[in-house]
This record gives sequence, structure tokens and C-alpha cells, in this order.
Amino acid sequence: MILTSNYIFDTKTQTTFAGYVEICDEKIVAVGPLTQVPTGQEVRELGDQMLIPSFIDCHVHFFLSALIDAGKLKPLTGMSETDFAVQVPALPIVHGWKIGIGWFSSDFGQNVYPTKASLDAVCSDWPVLLISGDAHSIWLNSKALEVLQITKETLPKGMSGEALIANGEFTGCFLEAVAIHYLAQILTVFQAEMPAVYLDYMRNLNQMGITTIGDVALTGESYDDLVYPAIFAQIEDQASVRAVFYPAMREEITHLQQFAQTYQSKKVQMGGVKQFFDGVTSTHTAYLKETYPVPYYVGDVGGPLIPTEKMRQLILMANKQGWPIRIHTIGDQAIHQALTYYQESAQKYPLPIGKYNTLEHLEVMDPTDLPLVSQAQLILSVQPSHLLVGYETLAEEVGEKRAQAMFPFQSFLNKGATLAFGTDTPVVVGVTPLESIYYAVARREKNGQPQERLMANEVIGIGDALVAQTKGAAKALSRSDLGEIKVGAQADLVVLSQNILTVSEAEILKTEVRATILAGEIVYQK
Repeated sequence: MILTSNYIFDTKTQTTFAGYVEICDEKIVAVGPLTQVPTGQEVRELGDQMLIPSFIDCHVHFFLSALIDAGKLKPLTGMSETDFAVQVPALPIVHGWKIGIGWFSSDFGQNVYPTKASLDAVCSDWPVLLISGDAHSIWLNSKALEVLQITKETLPKGMSGEALIANGEFTGCFLEAVAIHYLAQILTVFQAEMPAVYLDYMRNLNQMGITTIGDVALTGESYDDLVYPAIFAQIEDQASVRAVFYPAMREEITHLQQFAQTYQSKKVQMGGVKQFFDGVTSTHTAYLKETYPVPYYVGDVGGPLIPTEKMRQLILMANKQGWPIRIHTIGDQAIHQALTYYQESAQKYPLPIGKYNTLEHLEVMDPTDLPLVSQAQLILSVQPSHLLVGYETLAEEVGEKRAQAMFPFQSFLNKGATLAFGTDTPVVVGVTPLESIYYAVARREKNGQPQERLMANEVIGIGDALVAQTKGAAKALSRSDLGEIKVGAQADLVVLSQNILTVSEAEILKTEVRATILAGEIVYQK
């Protein structure tokens, strides 16, 4: 098959050219100008429609996101504990549970967490699970505590996080790894139906132009990290999305070695491992250099989820195995230390050519650490949609000075770093790659608010954003065969309704995905 277009995107020059792409046996075998289109083959003329490498979402939590897409886990909205509690009666009962997601404790006030009492008042007969919007905390009613048989004696040992207690009893709110420990227990009941749910979700991703995802661990310490490569392998022949997965990095690596040997196909492969240096600013679990503006205790800078020396050793151990490691870093102290450890590891155990470590999020960035981001085997994995998640409370959470320096995308590029875009779904739900590009370029919501762009000096160009959503995202997954229109690459392509390099911010959002191609086969066509 040959595709021709007046606007084929070149990731190297960030320009377009009028030309053709020839596909054979799942790969791109030729690329050239319109004047040299080969004869004797089927030619599909796209005209002024833009041809780009297919989109890659390099940071997702696939299991949770697929459940939301299937309607088995309901997104909720609100700004208070009561707002969320009153929606519980309308939640469907699925496998004996009422499950929702979307609350942020920082919206309720500083150091204010929801309790089982508000849920018990509206639902006492069925267990209720409400997952925080950042997926770092859970909120349970009394019935859920009873069903899970949670007692002080049965709490998991040796992992970060906290079971909040007031007046000698559980409040129903759990944080970080302890929260994910119970979340995984609750969601186990969905396992049998997930192959079909995954396939349906993949088809919806194809409509967004996505053909590859990076499925990353939801926890670095809980026994179950919600990454299930066996499900991807079960549906591999039918899958319309490639899955590169990253289980939690442990000190005991036998099962990780088995994963690395077992899963190395074009559609399902272990790309490396994942760990969490810190948590999130909304619960003061992000690790900062200086105290929070409203400290929960004297000297409150948050802190590492695992000891810093242990994190250093896990990075070195992963890279010694030849595995890229992806580290969740939100606070500036976590970012600083992770960047330093990556430098050390690059000296001791450089990764094989074409493989890259990544830092994830890098939200509260200390400008003095910017020189550390330009490391040869490092990709910065960021989520443009996170700019708009609770932006009204950022200054309250971390202080005005730090808030103004957050999400410094252009500064990263100025230092020669490579950006990779993802969504971190379900922290945001249903955000398309074109919307991510818009957020990076506009630094405001789709309705044009706020009028004064968020950290306006960090706006990046459409070309840079498109590269981050394609080639950059592929590099975050250490996939040199994806993300570019070049000879030898996998024929994963997307047809857009117009050349987005030349349109206004608002017109980016009006752009349509006309067709999505995976390995030379059309998996979506409008």
C-alpha cells in the first residue's frame, strides 16, 4: 500500500513535505517526494490531510482506565466531601461494590481528608470504594472496611503510606502504597472479564490516533502493582494497540527477569521497570526541598516514599540488568536526587544503545536543577493535561514561587532534554493526544481559561509538542521502531484532517483523526 499526502510530518525537521509512504509487511519500506511515487501498486491519496506517526501515550495505568472506559468504575466530580458522598447512591453495584474515582483532598482544604462517616450516611449496606483523582489514595465506608477485614493487626507491613486513624479507629482514608494494596484486592474480581474490556478500550484509543501505550505500575511497593502483562498476551493477536509495560522494581528481581524473557514481542513487551520516589503535593507526600506553605507538622517537606539510598540502589540494580527505570518524581527534592542518581548510574551501568531511563511528571521543578536534565540516556515524561488539574490551588499547595516554576516544558527543551507526552490516565480521563498538544501549546483550558496562560513563558511550539507525542514518547518506551515516518519503522500512522503545524490553538481542538493504521492495517477509519 502507498499513501500520498501534501503534508507528511518529518519529526527531525518538524516540517511537512509533499510525498508518499510505501508500506509492506507491516513496515515502512520507502518514503519519498510526490514526483517519485512508485507505480503498479494501490495508492491512497490523502490530499491536504496530514500524515503523521501514530500517537503514543507513554504513561498510562491501563487496567484502571479500561475499567472506567467500560463504565465499571465511575468518574465523579465535586469540590467537597459532601459533593462526592451524595453521588454514591447513584453508583451502580458492580461485583458487589460501588466504585467511583475523582476526589482530591486538597480541594477539601489543607490537611483535610474525607471519612467513612459521610459515606455511611448515604450507603451502609454496600461496600463503597472512592479512588482519589491522582490514584494515590482511597476512601472507604464502614461496610468496605468490614468486607476487607481491615484491622490494625492486618495492615500490610513494610510499605509506605498510611491508614488514617482518629479517636482510635480507621477514618476510612488510606494513602499511597497501603491504599493501592487494598485497591488491588478490591479490583481482583474484574480479572476474568478484562480481556474483552481491554480490546474495547484499545478500539476507543484507536479513535484518538493511539496505537501504543506505556502501562506503568501504580505502586512501587504493594505486592500487586496493577500491571498485568498476561492479559495483553492473551489478546495479542486481536490487539489494536501495542503495550509496553513497566512493573514495579523490587530488590528481588527473579519474576522481573522472567517477565523480561517472556514478553518481547512487537505488541507486548516489558520495556523496563518503575518506582516511586515520592507522592503528590495534594497530600504532602511529594518530597520538597523547603517546607510546604501550610505545613502539617514542623519542618514538613513531605518525604521519600522509600529511603533515598534504597532508591539509588534500585536504579543501579535496574540499569545493571539493562532495564530502563522510570521514576515518579513530583517534588523538587525527589527530582534533584533522582537526576543525580541517574548521572551516577550512567557512569557505572550505561544502558544499551536505544534504551532510556525516564523521570515521570517533574512538576515542582527547582530552576537551579535544569542543567541536570540534559543527560544522554534520559527522557522527561510529562503530562500536559496535568497543568489544568487543580491549577487554582497550586500556589496554596506549594507556594506562589514554586507554583510559578512548575511544568517548565520550554525550559526543558532549552536545556536539550527530550520530552515525551502521556496522560497518566485515569488521573485525567479521556484526554486525547490532540488535546495534550493543545494544553502544551496553549497552557490553558479548552474554554480559553485562564486568560493569562499558566506559566506563560513555558509555552512550546506545535512541532515540539507533536514530536513529544510521537518520537519522544517512543523514546520513553525505548522503541526505536516507532514514532517516526522512516524506512524500517513499523507502519503505525495516523491521518489528520488538517496540517496542525499551521493552525491556531483553537483549531488544534477541531482537528479530526480520519484514520489510524497499526502495522500497515487500518484499525480505525472515520
